[in-house]
Amino acid sequence: EPGNNLSQERDFLAALSSSSYGYFGGGADGPFDKKTIDRLDFSNETLSLPGNNLPQSGNGRSGLAAVSSSSYGYFGGGDDGSSPHLATIDRIDFSNDTVSPPGNNLSQGRSRLAATSSSSYGYFGGGQAPPGVDTIDRIDFSNETISLPGNNLPEARSDLAGVSSSSYGYFAGGNNSSPKADLDKLDFSNETVLRRASYFRRYLAAVSN
Repeated sequence: EPGNNLSQERDFLAALSSSSYGYFGGGADGPFDKKTIDRLDFSNETLSLPGNNLPQSGNGRSGLAAVSSSSYGYFGGGDDGSSPHLATIDRIDFSNDTVSPPGNNLSQGRSRLAATSSSSYGYFGGGQAPPGVDTIDRIDFSNETISLPGNNLPEARSDLAGVSSSSYGYFAGGNNSSPKADLDKLDFSNETVLRRASYFRRYLAAVSN
């Protein structure tokens, strides 16, 4: 353990990273959604509050997903208590930790989604609208436009997790009336989605090197 914890207890949060810091944003603590962003310094593993949080009205935001480019991080979707399925995307600038809306949101409001990214694009997949969502939305890191690449998950599901290599993104597990075993692979070269399989599970998370 690094010996430092988040500033408050919460679940259903999202995380992203720059080359120097990791950022944990949003989440829920019982009936209350949070807007806090905690920053982890990779050089010494200390946690701090950079002072800029998610600009959500109400209590905050949970069930969101996040991706990052070399310069910015993007928190997308989620639930703010009063609006259970948000399309909002908020951007954190790694150079100064300011948070602002880039002006483009997901194609539909949804929470409990997952995200994965290549060097050029971020992909937000699945979620809960309701009902479950199979849509994959793409954010272009060069101009922050949102589009639908045209290939979605083979099956609608929420509470899934995403991870990526340099060539592929993977959406795994989730829930659609019951826990899912699905592992779907997104080919970054042509944005096709192929199905694989894994163990039945939901509410999972993922990391990658």
